[in-house]
Amino acid sequence: MIYLNNAATSFPKPPSVIEAMKMAIESPPISPLRSNAQGNDLLTDLRKLFGTLLNISDWERIFFCSSATDAINRILGGEEWTIVVTSDNHNSVLRPLLNGHHPVKIISQSSVFDTLPNGSLLILNHCSNVTGKIIDVPSIVRQAHQQGCLVMLDASQSAGCIPIDIDRWGIDILVFTGHKSLFGPTGTGGYYVHRAINLRPTQFGGTGRDSSIIKYENDEWEYEVGTQNTVGLAGLKAGVEYVLGRGVGCIFHRLQSEMNWLINELHGFEKVILYSEGGERQGPVVSFNIKGLLPSDVGYILQNSYDMTIRTGLHCSPLIHQQLGTWEHGTVRVSLSDFTTHEELETFIYAIREITGSL
Repeated sequence: MIYLNNAATSFPKPPSVIEAMKMAIESPPISPLRSNAQGNDLLTDLRKLFGTLLNISDWERIFFCSSATDAINRILGGEEWTIVVTSDNHNSVLRPLLNGHHPVKIISQSSVFDTLPNGSLLILNHCSNVTGKIIDVPSIVRQAHQQGCLVMLDASQSAGCIPIDIDRWGIDILVFTGHKSLFGPTGTGGYYVHRAINLRPTQFGGTGRDSSIIKYENDEWEYEVGTQNTVGLAGLKAGVEYVLGRGVGCIFHRLQSEMNWLINELHGFEKVILYSEGGERQGPVVSFNIKGLLPSDVGYILQNSYDMTIRTGLHCSPLIHQQLGTWEHGTVRVSLSDFTTHEELETFIYAIREITGSL
């Protein structure tokens, strides 16, 4: 089986991730701050690793939860903002906003600086999970801050495969997921919030820090409540260690080279319509369609005739398809990980050649 759906969830995982989770589940239970067992430093170590990976000097402001979606809902529920959101965002952002209570303005990337009210929160998608386009974060953040706006960056599609520099870029809030390019298991994710932003938690409960506190005073909140998914976080820790060992820059340059090769090959098919531009701002995702076939038909053929796993449809990002003209049926999406080989991509191109040649 050739797996080319890593933008959904990466596969395979590094062996170290599997081993770390196996060791965690077979060891005496660890509940940070709630016992004297060894291993209470898991979350601290993981925060420091993320601080290194994402260049967050204030790593104590990194918090873990079950997913990027969970993180986004916690963040949006913690403050009364006017929200400006770009149309390439995922439903993990769009649905909490459009089903919530915040005033929301949806804009295109090209009009981002025409509609930023002072004091608003601008939500950016670092890398599109439809086209793979990487935005110019430093430039946008700089101009947004000049207009008195905070910036939240959704790095679900980029953390682990595209270099990120939170301190240098001046990001106020960051959201990440663990199960994609960080190679962690599903059910892991988290967020970073600048110390100057005092979000009210949306969940309360036991934390193990000071059990005598029932009602918080002076907004001295705690953000990680309940029993943490320590088995999953142990796997995530191993995934981050793998990425750091390989080097994000190394991973990025290899994947970008492969993506540009793939896009160039797809350009050679007359019946292929490409929605990814390639070049220096191309992430490890490409979307296309084949004239005369529905995306779902292409996916069915690839799965059943070539044993290839890809994804078709709207990819949980419906608004960008209105701009691409693919709203009705979506696109065929191929996405890579550090474990995707060039030989697999050559086999994929061979399959597309056969499919288009039969039409």
